[in-house]
Amino acid sequence: MSRPAPTLVDERQALDLYLEALLREVPESVAEPSPPVPAPAAPARDTPAPASTVATAPASQEAAPPPDWGRRRFQAMLFRTAGLTLAVPLAELSGVQEWAASPVTPLPRHVDWFLGLVRYRGRSVPVVDTALLVLPQERRARLSTTAAERSTRIVFIGEGDWGLACDDVAEVITLEPDQVRWRTSRTSRSWLAGTVIQHMCAIIEPAAFARLLAAGVSHAGLAWSEEGTGELS
Repeated sequence: MSRPAPTLVDERQALDLYLEALLREVPESVAEPSPPVPAPAAPARDTPAPASTVATAPASQEAAPPPDWGRRRFQAMLFRTAGLTLAVPLAELSGVQEWAASPVTPLPRHVDWFLGLVRYRGRSVPVVDTALLVLPQERRARLSTTAAERSTRIVFIGEGDWGLACDDVAEVITLEPDQVRWRTSRTSRSWLAGTVIQHMCAIIEPAAFARLLAAGVSHAGLAWSEEGTGELS
């Protein structure tokens, strides 16, 4: 007997679990309270207190506030990559271009997530494989197609400094701040601002994403010029 095909409910539950996993982290500031420690006896006059008896108050770690664009009603565009729906705020979106509108020029010996350069608004803009950057390792291992085979659009973020290859682009949604499950700690996955379970999507913060990409490119020693050539320094 053949096994039934997965239902849409199963897929939504699986994606819900994935989004929950992205948010699952224990902030360093949250811990079980320790039992009170008796105060040490006062040292004799003119005798400096031993270093071990000098208490240091732990540094406070405030919860990360929502980005500026998320503190009031905002619009976001949904796009998909390898089964995951992401949302980018329109305030941080430069534009969208068809994958076939301009060829992506690969660079020699680049890192696997760096696809190459594309001409956008008269500039050479780096394009990245979004799936390889945001999916967990086990899901990346199951990708059976290349970015060039599955991508139909390039989403440009910020001032158009980076292009995110994606499978397709969906609708624009309007969100209130209280509809978003904002992350209270950004010590890891700083690009993930929060999730919207109603739309089964993860909201990226383009500024943090751009910093991540710039750091990765710098670490790889990759450079390029406005003419569209690149080399490893």
